[in-house]
Amino acid sequence: MPRTRYDEPEEDDEDGDDYDAETDYDPDDPETYPAGLYVDDERALIPCPHCRAEIDEESEQCPKCGTFISKEDAPTGGSSATWIVVMVLALLAALALALTR
Repeated sequence: MPRTRYDEPEEDDEDGDDYDAETDYDPDDPETYPAGLYVDDERALIPCPHCRAEIDEESEQCPKCGTFISKEDAPTGGSSATWIVVMVLALLAALALALTR
């Protein structure tokens, strides 16, 4: 059986730097990015779910129609006043029913 020759792996550079400018890139330096990879510093625009106007994706409220984008961003003051009115009416109905018996 013939012997096969075992090639030793190539030695790394003396300083241990394996960076190859042709194939590697530095994420902090856009000049070294490969083709097709780019930096987009602009914020994305999305359509408002209510009026379809273009708004910044980080907006809490639409500048055109004034509605809040999500329920988490909307103020919570309106629903508590409605519950107070409903409870007062329910108590008055119960009181009127009790007085008529």
